[in-house]
Amino acid sequence: MLPFFGDINALIGAFGFIPLDFILPNMTFKPSKRSLVFWLNSSIAVVFSAIGAVAAVAAVRQMSLDAKTYRLFANV
Repeated sequence: MLPFFGDINALIGAFGFIPLDFILPNMTFKPSKRSLVFWLNSSIAVVFSAIGAVAAVAAVRQMSLDAKTYRLFANV
């Protein structure tokens, strides 16, 4: 009954990845904006946020591809 369970997990994981890994640590650590650590953290956040966005698009694409061959109670 849950034909897209893996695809939905991928989509939720792609969106959940961004705030847990980058936004929350920067809010709690609060490095100075002039420090190298701040700019390194910011650049890592930008790169991996882009990867998370690409992963979300890929998950939606995979769901649309799986929807074409979906059959309820199919014998897999």
